[in-house]
Amino acid sequence: MAQDFGKIRVMVGDLAKQHKLNASQLSEKTGLSRPTCYNLMKGEIGRIELDTLARLVHLFKVPVGSILWYQEPGKDVLPGDIG
Repeated sequence: MAQDFGKIRVMVGDLAKQHKLNASQLSEKTGLSRPTCYNLMKGEIGRIELDTLARLVHLFKVPVGSILWYQEPGKDVLPGDIG
């Protein structure tokens, strides 16, 4: 049986919602393609390029840890669930 190391979640959808941005607006502001932005917002992405991460950090003015979240194995806790 394969070991479960947890997951890295992409939190772009939450950040975009806080900034009232849809995928088209996110695409326009970052220079990323609309399909990429749509997938980022849905959290349906297997890997993220450092350039993409830099664009998102720059746009949202947040640390990398606000965009990527480590979810421990067997736990379904997201940043908004803490505190």
